[in-house]
This record gives sequence, C-alpha cells and structure tokens, in this order.
Amino acid sequence: MLWVLLAAVAAYLFLFEPGRTGFFPGCPIRAITGYTCPGCGSTRALHQLLHGHLLAALELNPLVVIALPILIATLVIYTRAAFQGETMPRISLPSKYIWIAAILVMGFWLGRNIPGYPFPV
Repeated sequence: MLWVLLAAVAAYLFLFEPGRTGFFPGCPIRAITGYTCPGCGSTRALHQLLHGHLLAALELNPLVVIALPILIATLVIYTRAAFQGETMPRISLPSKYIWIAAILVMGFWLGRNIPGYPFPV
C-alpha cells in the first residue's frame, strides 16, 4: 500500500510543477520567519529529479538529494523483509552518527540562510 501511495505522489509530482501548478503546501517556518528550513525546496527538488535534472535538484535542496537514496534503500529493505515473512530488521545507529546527522542538518539550515552563494535567500 505504501508503494502505491508513493507511486501516486510521484506521478502527481511528475505532472505538476510545485509553485506553478497543482496543490502543494507551503513551508510554515518560512511563512512565519521568512527563513528557509532544511526541507524548503525539497518538493521542487524531487520534481526536478523525476524529470532527470540532478543539478537543478541539487541547487534546490542538496540535503534531500543526498538523503533520498538512504531513505529508498531503507524502505526496500523493510519491504523485502515484509514480503519474505521475516522479522523486520532492526536498524540501530550509534549515537555519535545521530549527533553528526543532527549537526549536519543544523549546519545546512544555518548555512542556507546566509545570503550569498550557494544559497541565495
């Protein structure tokens, strides 16, 4: 069911360009503060990826482009385990990796709100 939902969302995102057509919610953080969050531009980046424009997607939100293969691989692992009737694999990361990821996201958040290249505000 999840894969069907993801396929439907991908088809919608492929057909309609965010910010120009279709229904796409805005970012509440940007609406309230005027600053971009780590997720800002992710819908437009996914639209560009679905059309095969990797560089355009990286310009819109490099964090999403880098994280997407990890998210897809994790979903494939869990789907395979579910279809084979296995117990779901337990993914456990040492806390240092979680802290590193949190610091990278926060650094990305701060960096993209500094006016200038590569993140024009």
